[in-house]
Amino acid sequence: MKPIHGGLPAAWGRLQAGAGRAWRASRAGVAAAWRKAKVWVPAAWEQVRAGAVAAGRAIGHGSVAAWQAATLLVKLPRGRRRVLLAWIWRQARAGVRRRAAGARARVRQAGSAGWGRIQVAWGRAGSLWGRARGAVDRHPVSPLLYVTVLAVGIGAIAFNGVYSRAYVLNVDGEEVGVIADQAELDAIVSRVESRVASILGEDYDYDAEITLTPAYATASEVSDAEEVTRTLFDSVGALVNAYALSVDGYELGYALSQAELEEMLDEIAQPYLTEQTVRHSFAEEIEIYPRQVPANTEFDVEVLKTTLTGYEVEEARYVVESGDTFNAIAYSLDMTPAALKELNPDVEPNTLRVGQELVIQQAVPYLSVITVNSETYEQAVESPVEYVDTAELYVGETSVQAQGTDGMERVEAEVTYRNGVEQERTVKTTTTLQEATTTYVYRGTTPKPVTASRGYLIWPLSGSITSYYGGRYLYGGYDFHLGIDIAAPYGTTIKAADGGTVTYSGWQGSYGKLVVITHDNGMKTYYAHNSTLLVSVGDKVYQGQPIARVGLTGNTSGYHCHFEVRVNGSTVNPLNYL
Repeated sequence: MKPIHGGLPAAWGRLQAGAGRAWRASRAGVAAAWRKAKVWVPAAWEQVRAGAVAAGRAIGHGSVAAWQAATLLVKLPRGRRRVLLAWIWRQARAGVRRRAAGARARVRQAGSAGWGRIQVAWGRAGSLWGRARGAVDRHPVSPLLYVTVLAVGIGAIAFNGVYSRAYVLNVDGEEVGVIADQAELDAIVSRVESRVASILGEDYDYDAEITLTPAYATASEVSDAEEVTRTLFDSVGALVNAYALSVDGYELGYALSQAELEEMLDEIAQPYLTEQTVRHSFAEEIEIYPRQVPANTEFDVEVLKTTLTGYEVEEARYVVESGDTFNAIAYSLDMTPAALKELNPDVEPNTLRVGQELVIQQAVPYLSVITVNSETYEQAVESPVEYVDTAELYVGETSVQAQGTDGMERVEAEVTYRNGVEQERTVKTTTTLQEATTTYVYRGTTPKPVTASRGYLIWPLSGSITSYYGGRYLYGGYDFHLGIDIAAPYGTTIKAADGGTVTYSGWQGSYGKLVVITHDNGMKTYYAHNSTLLVSVGDKVYQGQPIARVGLTGNTSGYHCHFEVRVNGSTVNPLNYL
């Protein structure tokens, strides 16, 4: 083999420089065509890519064939070798032109601008090919070298235009995707750790076994970073599927299954269910629905049950003090006496005791159980009343002429309860077991005189209360005060609280000078410690009539009127009647 001539290195240098310029120009053209092809004509791009892959395969096969041809050419005489090389060149150029024509048609659809750049690159490549041929002609070196260099260059250009360096990501031995580099992996892991920490409410380190395997991949084969992030996040298990329970829109707890929550609600309702219960529900709006919750959530149905059976508002009580009355307590709490009585059905308002407790705020549970019972029971039917008018009685007065008897009936009703307290009763059917008989009552028609009782009491005088009804400490000992003391200046007029008959007027022990009035309904009122008495026994007095004046007689320490009310012979709290 002849030695390499001195001009060959220079030609080789020019070949490299020209090939570089042609490569950069062709790469710019292909890049522009690629950008437009991706947007406008994806189908054309697939065709170009398929062609490039096919070209790569052809280059690989062509390299083997070129090597075999080069070996044969070395053995030929120089003249025949040149003739044969010229023929090979013509055939190769014709084949390339045919493929170029087909590629031009496809690439032209992807973008004329890109095709223009490819043409320029193709012209430069042709110019370089001519220079290479000249160098071969001038330097009769083995054609095998040039053919091999050309094949390798074209294969490298085609490969680099399609594939790029990437890494296959494996997590715990399982392939997850293909990423660009280590920096992208670090960013993905950081996002996963941040997302998991925000859910769990605590620091989190991603500790799975991660490996990166170098590889080459096309742009379409590189995984989307956000998709890889989601895959790694899902593998952590930061969120678990559970069921939430809400009451009136507020989530109160969670369980792993819907059945657990439904069973817990049945247990809460069970104490209010009877054999007569036909249906039940909750007064509040309860919802059970699927929910993803942090993996470190504690699922304790018993804790949730304790919350739901507790009270949203606790019961409040008032302790009766000396001088308190039922009505005064109600008004001081911005309640009506009827509302206070409803909260304390077993309390007798007229007999309060110091230290006695009254419920002033009913406890409000988180859940109120509504039950509907079908009940059958017997009840009395009140005797019907017929009135007979008579002038022997005053207007408003009645007297029974003939007392009838109550009847009996069987009732079927639907009764609604709230936490065991009746709310509504709807009678469905009634069956008479015993008929009731009529009661006949005389009804008065004669107008009442002014001295007749009106049925209610007015204040006997104006003044402040210095001592209330009930227990008190007086003169160093405990004493039960039978009325109220109303302070007023000496000689202030005292009036009858209601019309009636004076049944006592005079001195009586610790009361001093005392007036007692018996009213038409049997109630008696006492007016004590007077300085002057203005009425006598047997007098008929009207409501508001002056009967005495304030004094300091009897057992007293200051000017006042001791006012006392007795019903059926027993003292009661006057404030409940005034």
